[in-house]
Amino acid sequence: MEKIAVVGFDKGIVERELRKSGFVINRFEPDVVVSFGGDGSALMTEQLYPGVPRLTIKHSKVCERCAVGKAHDFSKIFHKLKNKRYKIVKEIKVEGVVNGDKEKRLVGLNEINIAHAVPTKAIRFDVSINDKLIAADLIGDGVIVATPYGSSAYFRTITGRRFSKGIGVAFNNVNKKIKYRFASESAKVKIKLNRGPALMCADNNTTMIPLRNGDVITVKKSAAMARIIELTGEKRKIKL
Repeated sequence: MEKIAVVGFDKGIVERELRKSGFVINRFEPDVVVSFGGDGSALMTEQLYPGVPRLTIKHSKVCERCAVGKAHDFSKIFHKLKNKRYKIVKEIKVEGVVNGDKEKRLVGLNEINIAHAVPTKAIRFDVSINDKLIAADLIGDGVIVATPYGSSAYFRTITGRRFSKGIGVAFNNVNKKIKYRFASESAKVKIKLNRGPALMCADNNTTMIPLRNGDVITVKKSAAMARIIELTGEKRKIKL
């Protein structure tokens, strides 16, 4: 039988329903992982089980599938999952590496974020794409390099835009009038920190890498990819 793990909101309920549907709960070597909660739970799932096919179930107080006052009905969802009535969609990730040191590396499904470490202080930085300088000595809150998957999150908050191919670079509250940029999947984005303090962050990962003046962060497409399950007749993020 297929092994499955659950991450997120009240996972004991989901595990019980999965067992009823004939799945085996295995938190160590799952074939599939279910994310139950919000977008934060989905990102956490990818961090805990990178590359494992993920089914995303968004939990809300208003259940769209079941009668008022009754528990969520997972039966149709898990029936499709058990009978493999789905396709797996691959999504790119981005990775950031500081000064070429693989020990200082983070991978994000949504984005890599170079941000100020102290909210009351701005950082100064340069940005280049494929070794072509596109912004010099910017002063502000930072810069993010996002994937198409992440373009509906922080990138969209900053730019008001989404995109479906390549990677996007957005400048967060900077002193110069500069537009976001799009680049190919193969592009390398370099950020040189001229003045900090700053941090390199990835998605909602609690691990953050401190940056020092003069550090160069290279952000590019990661070799790893996310694998997201889309059930037949359902949206990618199933809402309950």
